[in-house]
Amino acid sequence: MNDNATYYTDLITRYFAGEIGEDELRQLSDWLAASPENEKFFKQYHKTWLLIEKQKVNSAIDIEKDWNAFQSKLNALPETGKAPKVISLNTNQPKIRTPFFTLQRVAAVAIILVSTFLLYFYFSKPSEIVVTAQADNIEHVLPDGSVVSLHAGSQLTYPEEFTSKTRNVKLKGEAYFKVTHDPEKPFIVASGDARVEVLGTEFNVNTSSAEGNMEVVLTTGKVSVYYKEKPSENVLLLPGEKAELIASQKFIRKQTNSDPNYMAWKTRVLVFDDETLDQVVKTLQNVYRKSIILTNDQLSECRVTASFNDQSLESVLEVLKQTLELQVQKDGENITISGNGCN
Repeated sequence: MNDNATYYTDLITRYFAGEIGEDELRQLSDWLAASPENEKFFKQYHKTWLLIEKQKVNSAIDIEKDWNAFQSKLNALPETGKAPKVISLNTNQPKIRTPFFTLQRVAAVAIILVSTFLLYFYFSKPSEIVVTAQADNIEHVLPDGSVVSLHAGSQLTYPEEFTSKTRNVKLKGEAYFKVTHDPEKPFIVASGDARVEVLGTEFNVNTSSAEGNMEVVLTTGKVSVYYKEKPSENVLLLPGEKAELIASQKFIRKQTNSDPNYMAWKTRVLVFDDETLDQVVKTLQNVYRKSIILTNDQLSECRVTASFNDQSLESVLEVLKQTLELQVQKDGENITISGNGCN
């Protein structure tokens, strides 16, 4: 494929979707006639596109089945006309209590709860809040209205109130920040000695990259990245740029972000344009939090051109399996991919 690969991939996709215009169809026809390589790519991508559409249909069928099952359960419930009943966790049959006894119990419990609450805050006076995303991504709103999307396995620490001259938070893992604009109170993300400082913007931070380095990709606005002890050596990022903070050297490398999937963990939108299978696997591991191993080194250089929109890992793997003639095996949380390699 030539340097306009992305353009013609888009034309092919629109052709399959029935959205291509006459002029674009002529361009696509001329491009296909230009070389056997282009025709081969067209046929391969057609196969991949059909597999993706098939997986979408299968997913839709499963969703409809689950919804119908849910509706059936709802319809089977007796119509009492009353609010839903709260089921006690105690498996023993509830005993009949008089209203006075119930009132006494409620009052006693209320006193205990209030007393415990007051004593806790009087003695401990917690100043920080820790939010951890366990198995799934979560979205959290900070005291200033900023919204943080936390990747599964990540942790965010911040004060109960931003009372100082700066809004300081600590991050372990990966998160996407949508910061509320406040020119009088900069927002600072800290990870070790690395700092990301903004007034109000949107950006992605990953502190889980190789060798303890941190990556920052800016979506909108402007950010300043620097090390705690070297604030004057800060590097400014503009939208579409990425900074890699190399901890061992206290060095910051700025470049144009070339990874269209840097936010795939949040959006579940995956775009692979003539990408190596090795890089595809790395992206899938980050997005779906699963261990995926290529058993044959020759598979690493297999090329993948496909896009997925909020599809399950099983659906994505099925497309890769049939497109590249792979074998996929699952053993608990681990997934192995084998095959003969690609020509």
